[in-house]
Amino acid sequence: MKDQEFMDRIEPMRKKLYAVAYPYFGSESMAVDAVDEAIYKGFLKKRQLRKPEFFETWLVRILINVCNSKYQHYKKQVGMEELPEDASPSEIENLPLKEAIRKLPEKYREVILLKFFGGYTLAEIAELTDSPQGTVATRMRKALELLRMEVAE
Repeated sequence: MKDQEFMDRIEPMRKKLYAVAYPYFGSESMAVDAVDEAIYKGFLKKRQLRKPEFFETWLVRILINVCNSKYQHYKKQVGMEELPEDASPSEIENLPLKEAIRKLPEKYREVILLKFFGGYTLAEIAELTDSPQGTVATRMRKALELLRMEVAE
């Protein structure tokens, strides 16, 4: 894949990438940073992409890995209880749900974020996570159950 082709394919995806990254952190600056890092890593490894039709899936997978890595680092530095620096009033209202999502184990948090914030179908999530679709559906049910219990407390 040529440099210009890579950049042409990235531009229409930026909003979707941001929508996947933002819920990991609840911070616009951290989400933008994660998206930029994923794009950079993808650019460096673009020659490793064997099937161009899987470009979006491939790049979202890179983004998820970047988000998971940054989230683990962020969680250690900041702690779970602090609000993001750019939290808006609507974010503060939804804080119990956002915190509940952040507390989910990674395999459950990932499917919730991809489904509800990234807009992916269960089949697409299965492809992105290299998991059978039945496993993704089970993780989704378990994640929703854990969220209901956490928010109800």
